[in-house]
Amino acid sequence: MKIEVGESYAVSAQWKKSLCEIEQYKHEETGKMLNTEVIWRNGTFIIHIENEDEKEELERCMYIDDDNEPDTWDYEAFENIEMDSTFDGCSEDWVFYGSGDKAWAEGEGEAFEEQYHEELDAPDSEYFSAYDWLEEKGYESLGCNYQIFRGVRVEEWRGYGE
Repeated sequence: MKIEVGESYAVSAQWKKSLCEIEQYKHEETGKMLNTEVIWRNGTFIIHIENEDEKEELERCMYIDDDNEPDTWDYEAFENIEMDSTFDGCSEDWVFYGSGDKAWAEGEGEAFEEQYHEELDAPDSEYFSAYDWLEEKGYESLGCNYQIFRGVRVEEWRGYGE
């Protein structure tokens, strides 16, 4: 498929379970940070290619054949983009990081995540997601990004129903 500046495309993962949603959090007082990383079975993003750089970026990420090793597709590489859909979250990992006094002590992150799962699974739980729980614990979301690994599938986009 030929990608052109000024055109719109529907982009999804070539292979299932290759779409990762990464949300970064920082604790307001301690400065400790973590990411939640959700693997989705797939999803679709609508991109309007604004310039030559975006065109080339999308082309580098396209799956062509087994001999081609595409770049990792990154949501943040595109200016005019929206998430259309994701479906079937398959797994969620928590990644803990920081340095110095903002670092997680050994085992602390795992215990923190275990506490989340216990409270989420409690019969009287009011939590719907990690976002809600972390927000209540003093963590602020610094943003969300999406990445697709091992190549994207690209189709021309004319809008819904066209």
